Amino acid sequence: MVIASLVVLGLLSFGRLGVDLFPKIEFPYVSVITTLPGASPDTVETEITDIIEEEVNSVSGIRQMRSVSAEGVSQVVLEFELSEDADVKAQDVRDRVASILSNLPEDSDAPVVEKLDPDAAPILSLLIAGDAPVRELTVFADEVVKERLQRIRGVGSISIVGGREREMRVWLDPAKMRASNVSTDNVITALRSENAELPGGRLEIDGRTKQYGTRTLAEANTASEFGDLAVEYRPNGQVTRIRDIGRVEDSVEDETSYAQLNGRPGVVLEVRKQSGSNTVEMSKAIKAEIEQIKDRLPSGVEIVVTRETARFIESAIGDVLFDLMIAVILVVIVTFFFLLSWRATFIVMLAIPTSVIATFAAFAAFDFTLNFMTLLALTVAIGLLVDDAIVVVEAVQSDVDEGADPMEAAPKATKRVALAVLAGTFATLAVFVPIAFMDGLVGRFFLQYGLAIVFSVSVSLLVALTLSPMLASRFLKSEKEKTGWLGQIEIFHENMRKRYEKLVGWSIRRRYLVFLGAIISLLIGGLFAGMVPATFMPLTDRSEFLASVELPLGTGIETAKEASLLADQALRKIEDVEYVFVTAGAGTNQKTNLLDFYVDLTPKQGRSVKQGAIMDQAREILAKTLPEAKDISAVEVPWVSGAGVGSAQIELIISGSDLTTINEYAGILAAKMRASPELVDVASTYEGGRPELQIRLDRNRAADLGVTARDVAAASQTLIGGRDAGTFEAEGRRYDVRVRVDEDKRQTLNDVARLPVRSGSGSLIDLAAVADIEVADSPSQIDRVDRARQITIMANTPPGVALSVAVAQVDKILASHPPPEGMSTKMEGMARRLADTTSAILLAFALAFIALYIVLASQFDSFGQPVLIMLTAPFRFPERLLRFGFPIRN
Repeated sequence: MVIASLVVLGLLSFGRLGVDLFPKIEFPYVSVITTLPGASPDTVETEITDIIEEEVNSVSGIRQMRSVSAEGVSQVVLEFELSEDADVKAQDVRDRVASILSNLPEDSDAPVVEKLDPDAAPILSLLIAGDAPVRELTVFADEVVKERLQRIRGVGSISIVGGREREMRVWLDPAKMRASNVSTDNVITALRSENAELPGGRLEIDGRTKQYGTRTLAEANTASEFGDLAVEYRPNGQVTRIRDIGRVEDSVEDETSYAQLNGRPGVVLEVRKQSGSNTVEMSKAIKAEIEQIKDRLPSGVEIVVTRETARFIESAIGDVLFDLMIAVILVVIVTFFFLLSWRATFIVMLAIPTSVIATFAAFAAFDFTLNFMTLLALTVAIGLLVDDAIVVVEAVQSDVDEGADPMEAAPKATKRVALAVLAGTFATLAVFVPIAFMDGLVGRFFLQYGLAIVFSVSVSLLVALTLSPMLASRFLKSEKEKTGWLGQIEIFHENMRKRYEKLVGWSIRRRYLVFLGAIISLLIGGLFAGMVPATFMPLTDRSEFLASVELPLGTGIETAKEASLLADQALRKIEDVEYVFVTAGAGTNQKTNLLDFYVDLTPKQGRSVKQGAIMDQAREILAKTLPEAKDISAVEVPWVSGAGVGSAQIELIISGSDLTTINEYAGILAAKMRASPELVDVASTYEGGRPELQIRLDRNRAADLGVTARDVAAASQTLIGGRDAGTFEAEGRRYDVRVRVDEDKRQTLNDVARLPVRSGSGSLIDLAAVADIEVADSPSQIDRVDRARQITIMANTPPGVALSVAVAQVDKILASHPPPEGMSTKMEGMARRLADTTSAILLAFALAFIALYIVLASQFDSFGQPVLIMLTAPFRFPERLLRFGFPIRN
């Protein structure tokens, strides 16, 4: 009844189990993102990043603090020790940030504090493309598609890339502003005061028997109404309106991002799931909803799924399930080959489904999912699940063959071998329990793997000691002498037994020679062990990869669009490339000079060229197509996304105080790394040469004219970059109103110099009267680690080169070019995680050996015999090297 109950619970639990690629892992990373539109990286660093870092640095448990100060945005990422609770630390950081909000610039947006979650990575991307204007596509994507998808249970946030929302644009004419003596502050104030809808409270009349709510309706909704808004009232009765100093256009916001599929532009929706939701089920539900939405598509518009995580998950899980079935079949064949009894084989084989199904109940109780690691664990455990049952059934069969009654033989035989069965199972558990509780990131991955084996093997022990004896007592019979092909197998068994006896006798007589041979093989294995390459994640052919191209700093969105179209056409000429999905200006920093490619390939079963070779082709083609590109890379799609770690396999961090000196040293190392065949995609995070228009205030001239720095900054921000001045309502939604100088009035430095600024006397003067305007170069972003400025050199490994080999090459370069005084270097990325993983695995092995020794010592009641048994394990090391394909595979 116990086994039946566990099986029923397992069957009921199976339907509740989620399906994902890997176990859900919480990475203790917390990010703080703050935006200050239009601010330079230097300003962002001093005004935002430095203030936030100083405050959050006091939070306990921080392992490393990294920050990026880019144009208009600050991102601080805190990496905590793996033992820390990410939710608790995220709240601690929120509390710290809330205490310094008053110290941040007034124009900055409120900092967004969130923990980084792998589940936050998009599980599916949709492209909406067609002949309709981008404004209509954006509205359809936002109001129809996004709204309907968010109703699906389990769907989290949905972000839009390449869309442009409606916006009321107020284009100012500097010449007309001077003629009317109207400043930018006058315009902003008018838009905020004249364009309003305010509540007026309650009106009670007729002795308070009636009550009315009141509202003041003075909100503009059309371009014409905005143009009629009064900016200034003259004493002579004249009124200056917005249309008198410029024009108003009902248009869309500035284009800052772009997306295209196979050269066709459109609007992209990136769909994320809620934490813990089933990725595969979410994907199916989303695609089903899309099929229904297609009935409402405007003429000439289509929706295409451009990227889907569930596709690879289903493929990977399917491969593991196939391996699981093959393992079961092979175990059945091998078991029958040695037992030579269909009855005994059937009883033994029942241990597999009962143990596996019962394990699902444990999965549900511990919130496990059906993922690559748990299914791999069950595949590995298949052979272990029948071990105990084989021992018990074989013992019962032996007694029955000698004439004992099955009903009496079953309990007696089980009691006789019970201790050996228990010892064998505990020995197995002693190995896998330490693996389940390894330290570090690898421990998080192997937790479900180790416990899945522990759960299934524990159930198999229960099955062997209860269900197997019961079935044996009912179904086993004395086996007759084998004839035919079964007889031939039995003869083979006997011959092998005799040969083994002779081999044992020969080995005992020549024990010193055997021992010497074993020692020599062990030494040879140890000698070559260090030559076996190591990597953090195996190279897999997922039939998809990512590529990126970094164009020169200052590249505008139009140039990026032209480059993306050329690259798209070139990549699609590669054989086996199905489609190419490109985005520009996406991500937190919204860099328009950064092109991101997602390349989908023909399934690996239908092509002869490996993914790694196609990635090499892509690098070469992108370099030829876009010779102006600064950096080009092609990498595998990360196994785990959104974990707060970069996609580069090697990240060499160089820290110091002077950014110029750091960059000089980083340039030397990068050149050496690019010349190394063990490394590809070498790039630096430092990007100098960003063109910047600098307005330097002359304080003496400004003081004489009564102009403050705030006046100059506010005027230049509004006239050059643009400034939001309220909202308006249309079709049930609110849109921004933005003020800016007309584009044809800000094309040259002379145009900028003549921008109007209000003086102390009340008249408008040229910006050049109080400031010098010049063009200079500045970094596009400023990176810091633990509050020190740093530059990171990133690199990947080409196909056939293991990560450990690449790391050794970087170490060699560092040894020949050590950092100057005042600088330091350290390795991050997958390279660091490989080192951490190696340490964790060695510790787990040590604990497993200790636990195994304790179990064996208890079983044999001896301190010496377990040592003799365990000493045989290292002698299998050379065979393991051959199994890993030494020396050509890692």
